[in-house]
Amino acid sequence: MNTPNKITCVRLATTFLIIIIFSLSFLPGSEVWAGNLVIFGFNIGFSWIDLVCCIIFILGSITDAIDGHIARSRHLITNLGKFLDPLADKALVDSALILLCARVDWYGHHQILPMLVVLFVFRDLAMDGLRMLASQRGIVLAANIWGKVKTGIQMGLIPVLFLNGFPFSLIPDQLNLEYWMANRYEKTYIIMNTFVIISLFFSLLSLGIYIGKNKNVFKEEK
Repeated sequence: MNTPNKITCVRLATTFLIIIIFSLSFLPGSEVWAGNLVIFGFNIGFSWIDLVCCIIFILGSITDAIDGHIARSRHLITNLGKFLDPLADKALVDSALILLCARVDWYGHHQILPMLVVLFVFRDLAMDGLRMLASQRGIVLAANIWGKVKTGIQMGLIPVLFLNGFPFSLIPDQLNLEYWMANRYEKTYIIMNTFVIISLFFSLLSLGIYIGKNKNVFKEEK
């Protein structure tokens, strides 16, 4: 296994680490020992668990750029890498989205609309099925530009979601939005899910392009 693929495997490992750490927040009594951090008497809206998961996710996302750069610059692109790289991306991103969807705020909102997460996972399952069909015909499907745009938006958005919308949750009432601070979590919820919907658009767009360019994969063999 070459260096880029080893780095990709590290990204897979960060996924399991995030799942383990974030799951601590669902334990009974976690609101006592894993409550929101308070700095200079101000509740910043996220816990140490959220912060640690955010940092690990960012580090995992950075490996996505590193392994790709090394593979291209050193001509180490392999079929294994073309398979592992999107798999690691989906494992990291989809796991984070599912975990965040499972979290419910004081208003009873899921941090991410569940139906959006279902569509993300459906898209990725469909993509995996397409890759499997293609591999049976000796075709390797590499990520297209729209899939990369989708992944880029997700990897920029999820750290903010881990921090409960920080720093958007601290935006003052300068836009004549009534009672911003009193309703900051609800407004942050709307802002964050808007970006999630944008990411979903590019996600489904990339799937449509894959299907359109690889129609021959669906032809039955005689």
